[in-house]
Amino acid sequence: MAAMFLAHRDLLTASLMGFSSGYVTSNTKIRFDTFGGMHTGNTVKLGMSIQSGNWEKVGVYAVVLFGFSFGTLLALVMLGQSVTHQRLWLLVFSALLVLVDLITLGIRASGGSSVLESLASALAAISLGAQNALSQKSNVVKGNTTFMTGNIQKMTEAVYVHFTKGLSPTERRAALVIFCTWSMYIVGGLVGAALSSCSNAFCTDWSLTPAACLLYGPGMLSMHIERPKAKPAANAIAAAAEKAAAAPTPEPTPNAEAPKPATLSIATSTSGIGVEVLSKKRPPSLKREDSVQGVHAVSATDGRRSLGEDPQL
Repeated sequence: MAAMFLAHRDLLTASLMGFSSGYVTSNTKIRFDTFGGMHTGNTVKLGMSIQSGNWEKVGVYAVVLFGFSFGTLLALVMLGQSVTHQRLWLLVFSALLVLVDLITLGIRASGGSSVLESLASALAAISLGAQNALSQKSNVVKGNTTFMTGNIQKMTEAVYVHFTKGLSPTERRAALVIFCTWSMYIVGGLVGAALSSCSNAFCTDWSLTPAACLLYGPGMLSMHIERPKAKPAANAIAAAAEKAAAAPTPEPTPNAEAPKPATLSIATSTSGIGVEVLSKKRPPSLKREDSVQGVHAVSATDGRRSLGEDPQL
């Protein structure tokens, strides 16, 4: 089971994140008239509200847009912290979705306005801003999971390349990940809309809570956990040594002269003992026995002794 999950982790995580994003976005649209993750829509709504002079709505959309940006910033800060702190941040992001339901119930119980309820949806935007940032930075999905405009473009490009040049296995896998994100985004939007508009009070008032616990949290954790690294073979060094020993020794080139070691010559004379070390590049010394003064080193090039010449010879 675990092996199957790791083998298809990218597809499963992309599907889970696409579903949760579609669910939350449709939920906030029906309940608060804001888009939790699709901020192109919030930007358009902001412009429309400015044109109509609905300044309360202008404030709502501005706060929701800021919430998405703030969630992105928090995710970037989170990535620079320890693993323990990162998991605490994931818990906070999930809790924000539950907090939307709690705040909405409190506002409604106190007779607050719908504008205040809409402002609470900015917390959902923080969660989805963090989700999208982690989706792009993780080594699992590597793409957007909260808005689909770019994903639709990439899928179209993949289809074109497939029929014109052909896709490599890596490109096909990347296109499949995008398709899973997009298709499950649609399914999530359908389920989120159905639960948000049902007649049951639990569906209407607590509809983001199950998404946080069953969809958003597990998906974020799946993106966060790193893949286990392959352990190096225990006998890697021994195998390398054996391979080097089995390698054939290059045969010497014909007529190639072997390097000659340096020659140490010791000569004795009446004035003392002389020592000469001849370089490897110089020709070897010729030695001649002298009954009076012992051994003298004689150069092969000029026939003279290297140290202390004897007038008798």
